[in-house]
Amino acid sequence: MDTWKQMMDWKRMADQYFGDQFFTPSQGQRQEPEVRQENETPLCNIYETAQEICCVLALPGLNRTEDVDVFVDSVKLTVQGKLSIVLESYKVNQEEFQLGEFKREITLPVKVHPEPVQAFYRKGLLFIRMLKDHRAGENRRKVNLNWVQE
Repeated sequence: MDTWKQMMDWKRMADQYFGDQFFTPSQGQRQEPEVRQENETPLCNIYETAQEICCVLALPGLNRTEDVDVFVDSVKLTVQGKLSIVLESYKVNQEEFQLGEFKREITLPVKVHPEPVQAFYRKGLLFIRMLKDHRAGENRRKVNLNWVQE
């Protein structure tokens, strides 16, 4: 058997075991950004206290509150809108922020009251605070968003 074929067979088996990127040199080379699933962006962190849930979404490029809609029901948060970043006289070299229209549905870890809900945008992050609810119910409502200036 040819040595080159043996080596390629070994590499193919190693790729299956370790993954395709194991033998790919990455030091000093430009990497392509990881592609996220459609409903995984914008990114969201969820925090909770004994009384409330706070969802924090990364929304760089939100230009005004009218560009985003927030809906809450007892078990789900839906955030949809449009993001844009315009830099005059620049062309895009690499783009990792999701720009354009988006829709993110987040299943909440506990039931919440659909009212009152506070939503505010600060430093590229959208904060949505909801009170926990242990009662059953399927109420959905739109949430008003407030812009916080520094």
